[in-house]
Amino acid sequence: MKKLWVALAVLGATLAAAGGAAANLSVGVNDDASKDPTVAPWFYSTMQSVGLRINTLTLLWDENSPSDIAGDGAIDEAVAEAKTSGVTIELDLYPAHSMAFTRGGRCAPSIDPESCGDTSRIQQFAFWAASVARRFPSVNQFVVMNECNQPRFVNPQWDRSGANQSAEICGRALAAAYDAIKGVSSAAFVWGIGLSPRGNDSPNAFSNSSTKPVTFLAALGSWFKSFAQKTGRRQGIMDGFDFHPYPVPQTQPFAQGYADPREASVTNLARIYQAFYDAFSGTPQKTIGQQAGGGVPISLNETGVQTGSGGKTGYTGSELSSNAAGGVVGNFASQDYQSSWYRQMLNLLACDPNVAFVNIFHLIDESSLEGWQSGLYFTDESAKKASVTVQSWLAQTGGACTGTVHPWTPTGITPGLFLKPTTTIGKPKTRVKSKPNAKAKPTTNSKLKDEANGTATGTASTPTNGHGKATGKPPSFARQGRLE
Repeated sequence: MKKLWVALAVLGATLAAAGGAAANLSVGVNDDASKDPTVAPWFYSTMQSVGLRINTLTLLWDENSPSDIAGDGAIDEAVAEAKTSGVTIELDLYPAHSMAFTRGGRCAPSIDPESCGDTSRIQQFAFWAASVARRFPSVNQFVVMNECNQPRFVNPQWDRSGANQSAEICGRALAAAYDAIKGVSSAAFVWGIGLSPRGNDSPNAFSNSSTKPVTFLAALGSWFKSFAQKTGRRQGIMDGFDFHPYPVPQTQPFAQGYADPREASVTNLARIYQAFYDAFSGTPQKTIGQQAGGGVPISLNETGVQTGSGGKTGYTGSELSSNAAGGVVGNFASQDYQSSWYRQMLNLLACDPNVAFVNIFHLIDESSLEGWQSGLYFTDESAKKASVTVQSWLAQTGGACTGTVHPWTPTGITPGLFLKPTTTIGKPKTRVKSKPNAKAKPTTNSKLKDEANGTATGTASTPTNGHGKATGKPPSFARQGRLE
């Protein structure tokens, strides 16, 4: 009996610790619109009024100008404006072109974990990532790579045998950039890969030949084990794990999420947690979940439910997701549906001690209806119902769990004290001296949203929002053409 009481006491302390961690859920947005200096004052003051704490801005690496930091001046202004409103800026770093590391080729199967991918370009990308960290010393949050399981970002996905190659390429780029950024600042926090929530695991798909997230994580873990053994690596490749749980189509029932066990929305995160644990258990990379020593935190850096344009002015083009594949139809495209989905999401995630923050994609809609209209505001800056919902939820809860905390423990592991690692948001960085780089020329940032049928060509066009700035990025599905 004494042992039982001790066990119950330990469990109570564990849940209490987990509950404390869950109380710190931060909510932000992922939106490049604030790069426009005419929009930035409204943008960040609005974030402050709603209670949003984080904005993720994109910086793309161009292999054709490998040392340039395109749009650095716009980032400077955004960082300064964000600071006045108490908003933290996070930078999302990845190649502008899907074939930057593959040159469009499928690798020959090999047991060498460094055989697939252009080594020279990977090294250039890492050097560039370090230069970004030096260029913006007040920023200490970086997401490296983006939706590597989608051909819009790493193409091809498969080697000549039909096995996944994008995980090795993404892993090599992440590891190199991780080391380079840490060389500039040991206090920098690096999130890994921004994984897409779905795929098709079909090397021969007619279009959008992509990798399901659970499949991708298994491949990434297998690669990392070989990589760590070959190189003698004794540290991980990410401080936290970044995932993009878009519901696709958005008509899927919130409580169910994805029916396929290899895909996941916000209600299926346990699938991703287990896949991550299975991939990295026994390696230098810390895993996810309630266990001895704690687990890495989770960032949900992109998610969103779109609405119709509501008869507002400023929108152009045609909505491409008004079909069964996208689900932006009928009541599922209404403000009420978006507002309800966001409230359910926040209530759920606040009680998940693994999740550090969630970012809504965007604060303000893209004006092009081919883009994303999942923002809290219409293009004319008028509020949607969801903005009031998020604001009131944050004011009432402070991000704390108001229900039952639901920590997650890997299968077969005895629950241990969950220690939620700090992400050093807003904390000063310890700088490491390094050679200065030449100042890069500012250019327009390109962050596409559409996958153009999943047939990435290695180039990217630049859609703009209603304020004339590049914005948007593809979710993990093809919004036009055949879905596989």
